[in-house]
Amino acid sequence: MIKVLNCITGQHSIALVLLAAAVCAFGSFTALSLLARARDKKTSEIDGRWLVAASAVAGAAVWSTHFVAMLAYDPSSLQLGYDFGLTILSIAIAMIVTFAGFSIVLYMRDALLGGAVFGVAIATMHFTGMAALSAPATFDWDLVYVVASIVIGMVFGALALRVFANGRGWRAALNGTNVMCLAIAGMHFTAMSALTLVPDPVIIVPDDSVMAPAWLAVTVAAVMGMIIILGLVAAVTDHHLASRTVQEAERLRAHVAELEATKQELQATADNLTRALDAAAAASQAKSQFLATMSHELRTPLNAIIGFSELLKGELFGPIGDARYKGYVNDVHRSGKHLLALVNDVLDFSKIDAGHLTLQEDQIEIRETLATSLRMVAGQADSNGVAIEQEIARDLPILRADERRVRQILLNLLSNAVKFTPRGGTVRLIAFVDEREFVVQVADTGIGMAKEDIPRALERFGQLDSDLNRKYEGTGLGLPLTKKLAELHGGRLEIESELCVGTKVTVAFPAERLIEQPAAA
Repeated sequence: MIKVLNCITGQHSIALVLLAAAVCAFGSFTALSLLARARDKKTSEIDGRWLVAASAVAGAAVWSTHFVAMLAYDPSSLQLGYDFGLTILSIAIAMIVTFAGFSIVLYMRDALLGGAVFGVAIATMHFTGMAALSAPATFDWDLVYVVASIVIGMVFGALALRVFANGRGWRAALNGTNVMCLAIAGMHFTAMSALTLVPDPVIIVPDDSVMAPAWLAVTVAAVMGMIIILGLVAAVTDHHLASRTVQEAERLRAHVAELEATKQELQATADNLTRALDAAAAASQAKSQFLATMSHELRTPLNAIIGFSELLKGELFGPIGDARYKGYVNDVHRSGKHLLALVNDVLDFSKIDAGHLTLQEDQIEIRETLATSLRMVAGQADSNGVAIEQEIARDLPILRADERRVRQILLNLLSNAVKFTPRGGTVRLIAFVDEREFVVQVADTGIGMAKEDIPRALERFGQLDSDLNRKYEGTGLGLPLTKKLAELHGGRLEIESELCVGTKVTVAFPAERLIEQPAAA
């Protein structure tokens, strides 16, 4: 240790030694700052450009420290020179081996091994640089100090990168810089303590292949300038990235705040919609309950009205005095039947809404059901002057369905067709099996409707003619109820219509409801 201090104080210019220390510290801090940029903290991806820059600055810092210290070296007023080729080779070796050490730190994440390789870079650069030294003297090396210098470089190099890798931010770079300076300076001055130059006038230093100290100073200044430029670039880039990070953070905060506000608005809207849906469901339930209750309450007096009007029509207890009463009785009976049909439709809809309408399924002879439905609307058709035609296939299968509801479907469609067909028009009932699907169609030559009005006709209580003095009576429940009943059977209802041309309604029952009749013997 004393020998090293004597070497520094006795054989070196202290001012240049301090300059070498400053170059070492600045270069080491810049190199470690660039190395920190080489690995993305979020993605852990490695940017090779920062790695190369860090390796170049670290190698240049080692080289500059060495040769500034060599410029400070004054061994007994000997005239020193430097071989140009070996001098350039020494800086290349420093950068390349440093790149290997830093790559181990980043890719293998082994700071100790990478730091040890960096120590090898310091030692290799030093002894290559010393091989470039030319002087009229012989070189006497103390191998103990040589080995000690190499060990110092490797140990403190490994420790420097370990301290740097385990820390964060500028503190890690600063702490790593302190230890890295010990590695570079400690290795150099220990190695210099191992050298003794013995003057020998026989040795002649050639002038043509040796670089004078003045030119070495210029070269060192150029390398130091490169370090400073890279340091400034790193600082500007770091400031720019930090500024962008702050701006991005502000933008993200504003975006998050906007999303939070939108989320609260959506939550409030969702809560309002939930309350509205709950209120609508409660209102719908209350409406259905009211309609069901009123339907039951209305059916009892209506049945009485219809029953007593039938007694009066039949004059069971004797003739009615005035003939005009007989017409009134018929009007009462007909109105009661009509009102009872409307009440039954409302009751059916209420049951469907509540999910209480169940099908009483059985095997039905669909041909007989079709014939019965035609007979039931024949009187209405005759009164309206409408002709009824039928086109029913002969080989109809047995249908598994609720006969009462199927008849209700047929009567709704047929009575609607007759009602909306002017005198002289035609209503056609068509039934066939198509692709294992039973299809019933009711087509008329009536008033028809526009295509855009069809969805409205399928809405409950939907009336295309909403005027109080409208020509056609009804509550608008016939088609919607028919559609619901068809869907309860797993079928479908479709409407094709053209204004002033006519309407065709198709009801299809699925194949699984068809039962083939046994072949005749």
